[in-house]
Amino acid sequence: MTTMPAEANLSELLQKPKATIARMQGSARRGITLHRRDDEDLYLTTAERAEEAVQVVDSTTRMFVALMKSDPTAVELLTRVFPEAFPWVRFLPESAVREFLVEFMDTARASVELDTVSPLGPVIAAWKATAEIYADPKLAAELREPTDGDFGQVTPPAEAE
Repeated sequence: MTTMPAEANLSELLQKPKATIARMQGSARRGITLHRRDDEDLYLTTAERAEEAVQVVDSTTRMFVALMKSDPTAVELLTRVFPEAFPWVRFLPESAVREFLVEFMDTARASVELDTVSPLGPVIAAWKATAEIYADPKLAAELREPTDGDFGQVTPPAEAE
């Protein structure tokens, strides 16, 4: 049974901090989502809880990296299991699934060292986009076609606005 974290508006935390924190500590996940009117929601939890999450990611990553290094067949096994976590990898060629697995694990390991999981998001998004291309044979064929000329400067999404 999945339990939802407590929720509150940021203004509630500012106006009634003790009551809002008590709701957070009473929730099963021991965290609270703080909704903000004009910005991204925040998630508040205790420092101990956050450190536990980092330790779990670190331990799991270390275990999988050690397994992959010690037993070449482990990579094959993990590439067969990976679709349970990321169903869209079924559209990738087998060699690309292996490449994604290695990049994912390397990035996860490096992310723990930096105390952030943020770098994993772009890795997953890039590989998912690649799977979407493989899933659409017409699009994949179009992208394989040679192109003529220079299409100009590419503006990164963050600067596009």
